[in-house]
Amino acid sequence: MALPRAWPVAALVLALTPGGSRAADATSQRLDRLERRMDKVSELVLEVDRLRDANRRLLGRVETLEHRLRRLERKQRELYLDLDQRIGALQKNGDAAETSASPSVQPPASRNESASPANPERMRREYRAAYALLQPPRKDYDAAIAAFERFLDKYPNGELSDNALYWLGETHYAKGDRTQALAAFDALLERFPQSEKVPGALFKKGVLLQTEGRNAEARRAFERLLAEHPDASVARMARDRLKQLR
Repeated sequence: MALPRAWPVAALVLALTPGGSRAADATSQRLDRLERRMDKVSELVLEVDRLRDANRRLLGRVETLEHRLRRLERKQRELYLDLDQRIGALQKNGDAAETSASPSVQPPASRNESASPANPERMRREYRAAYALLQPPRKDYDAAIAAFERFLDKYPNGELSDNALYWLGETHYAKGDRTQALAAFDALLERFPQSEKVPGALFKKGVLLQTEGRNAEARRAFERLLAEHPDASVARMARDRLKQLR
């Protein structure tokens, strides 16, 4: 009997061999199992890819939220700085009005007379120039920091050195540099304990310490502020902060 030429040689051998059809069936089953396993592996690979894509999307959202949070924090610090400047301006206007209403009262002596500069007007101009860098539309914090540091190097104990230290701390705070801000406020508190900027420095120090989770130190700063300056403009905010810490 003649066989069709199209049959593969292997199939011909299996057909002529005893049990050949069973071996072919077993091979076919093994192939089917392997194909099913490959299908599962493919599904797992696809699922891993989907998870990676989802993870990348989530990471992108987290990064976006972190960027927005940093921007909001920076905006909050800038608003805080603006508010502090406005309060200071109002206080100065009030002091000026009180002085003009009582011309017979002599102004207090300089806080640092023993180290007053030879040219006080020049010193005031340099201070105003540094302070102007914080005003809109410039708000050049890096330039302001450099200007206040130069001012303090030149006039370490001048009549405006405590103000310069205060605004140096505020500028570091506006930039988010808590370490340098704390250093400036601590220097003010140590070198100029009688300064009118002490209540504000104590309050800002407490806020910075609270932000860093150093609650016991923050509580001491607020308590000192209330004990030594109970009528200061920041006293009410210090009381609110203490309530949060209890």
